[in-house]
Amino acid sequence: MSRDKRKDLIRRIEEKRNSRLIVFLTSDRPNLGFSISTDIVPILHKHILGIEDSQRSKMDLFLYSRGGHSDVPWTIASTFREYCREGSFSVLIPYRAHSAATLIAIGADEIVMTKKAELGPIDITLNNGPYNPREKKTNDRLPISVEDVTGYFDLLQKIGCERPEEKMRGFEQLTNKVHPLALGTVSRILEQTELVASRLLGTRANPFDEEKNREIVRRLSSEIYSHSHTIHRTEAIKQLGLEQIVKAEDAGISDELWSLYEEYNALFLLDKPFMPEEYLIANGLDENTWNDLSLACVESMNRLDIYRKSLLVRRLRQSQPQVSLNVSNISFPSINIPALPPEVTPEQIRQIVEKIVSSQFQSIVNNAVRVAVNELLKTLPSTGFEHISFNSGWVKEE
Repeated sequence: MSRDKRKDLIRRIEEKRNSRLIVFLTSDRPNLGFSISTDIVPILHKHILGIEDSQRSKMDLFLYSRGGHSDVPWTIASTFREYCREGSFSVLIPYRAHSAATLIAIGADEIVMTKKAELGPIDITLNNGPYNPREKKTNDRLPISVEDVTGYFDLLQKIGCERPEEKMRGFEQLTNKVHPLALGTVSRILEQTELVASRLLGTRANPFDEEKNREIVRRLSSEIYSHSHTIHRTEAIKQLGLEQIVKAEDAGISDELWSLYEEYNALFLLDKPFMPEEYLIANGLDENTWNDLSLACVESMNRLDIYRKSLLVRRLRQSQPQVSLNVSNISFPSINIPALPPEVTPEQIRQIVEKIVSSQFQSIVNNAVRVAVNELLKTLPSTGFEHISFNSGWVKEE
C-alpha cells in the first residue's frame, strides 16, 4: 500500500509506454462509493501541470470508476487533449470503467484493456431528483432508470398499443406513478449523454465515420437493457465496434496494470464492505465516528491527492424519555450533636449539614439519572441510523 511501490509501477508503465501516466480512481467499496463529479477536473489539471511541458505530448489515464455525472467526461477528455499531441491520449483500464468512465474511455485515441477490464452502458439513472417518487416506508427518493422507462414503452408496443391514443393512455398511467418532470429529466439527460458520447468519439485523431459513431452510441445507450451489464473487450470490439481497443498483454503492461490496481484495492479496501451499522450493533454502541475515510484519488509521479471524509453514524431510537427529579423537598432526619459550644446551636449545625448534603446529593442524582437514561435508551426499539458526513474534501498528501 506504499506510495513508493505505486510510483515504481507507474514508472514502469511510463517507460514501457513512453508516456506520462496519471491515475484516477473512485471508490466502489460497498456502502462507501464515490462518483465522478466536476471537482475532479481541477485536480487532474494540477497533475497535468506538474508534468514538464516537454513530457506532456503523450499521456495515459489509468481509470477505475463505476461512473458519475454525464457532463464531466467531456471536460476531462478535452483537458487532456489540450496538452497532448494529436492521437496521443490513451485510457488504461485494469478492471472497471463503467457509465461515465466508459464515456471518458471512448473519447481516447486508444483504450488499453486487461482481460478482466470492463466497460458499461452509458444510459443513466436519476437517483434523487426533486420529482422522483418516494418509497412509502422510508420516504426516500427512488431512482428512475432509463432502462425501466424505455422498457415500459417497449412493452406497450409489444402488447399492441400502437395507436397514438393508446400510447397516450399508457403515458398517462406512467405519470400517475412518476412525475412528468422527472420523466422529462431522464429523457433530457439521456439525450445529453448520447450527444457527449458522439462528440467524444468524434475528437479521436482517427475517428470513425458519423454513421458508425451513431451506431456505437446507440448500442451503448439503448441496446443494453441492464445498467449492470459489463462489456468486456471482446464484446466491445466485435459487438460495439470499438476498434481503438488494445489488449494490455499486446501493449506489454498487463501485469503492471493489474498490480497497480491491486495496490489501490488494498489502499481503499474495495473488496471489504463498509458496515457501520453492524459495527454499532456488534459493539453495543449507539454512535461512532470514522475519520479520514478514503473515497477517491488522483496520483502521478509528482503528487498524490485523496478525497476523504469523516462519518458519524448514530442509532435512532423510537422515543427519547424525559426524566426530571427534584430533590429540593427531601426532608432530613434530626441531627443530635452532644456537647455543642454555647455559641453554636443545633439549628445552625442542621442548616449547614443540609446545605452541604443537598448540593452533593443533587449531583449524585443527576449522574444516576444520566446512567439510567442511557441504559433505558439501549432497550428501546431502533428506528434506523443517522449518517452525518463532515470534513469532506480533496487533500494533497505530502
